[in-house]
Amino acid sequence: MSTLAQPTRAAGAASARGVRPAGRGFTLVEVLTVLAVLAVLVAIALPSLANVMAGQRLRAAGTDLMSSLLLARSEAIKRNARVAVLPQVDGDWTQGWRVATVSDDEQLDRKNAPGYRVYVALVPAEIVYERNGRLTAPGTTQVEFSDSDHAPGVESRCLTIDPSGMPMLAVGACS
Repeated sequence: MSTLAQPTRAAGAASARGVRPAGRGFTLVEVLTVLAVLAVLVAIALPSLANVMAGQRLRAAGTDLMSSLLLARSEAIKRNARVAVLPQVDGDWTQGWRVATVSDDEQLDRKNAPGYRVYVALVPAEIVYERNGRLTAPGTTQVEFSDSDHAPGVESRCLTIDPSGMPMLAVGACS
């Protein structure tokens, strides 16, 4: 007879004594230990992640307004007409903004509210571009996007529009 066909004595003896062979997997204590370590790591990282998300919302709001301003400037030159960027809700830029022609209020673009924890400051009632692409308001115009919770580590964004009408976004509060 072949040795492969015969059962081994060690396996038969272990099952006769009631001892199980070593199993694969994790014990309950090991699983609970890993879950406890993960919970501690998440508790430490969560506040930092919230601040990172707030900073990204500020950057996105500044970039959205900058793209709306560039569109308004481009349309003013193309249409040879005045084009304005103004808030969706009277005077409240935190509810979003729109780009529209001044003469007939034709809406060219619209942006929704910038998001949770985004505060918009220093912004005029409206930003109007002349037919030549320059601002109607004299001097430099600034718009500041800041964290409404004033969390440490979340830097404001300052959007500056020079007299020629070109916007520029920078990290930090407007001066």
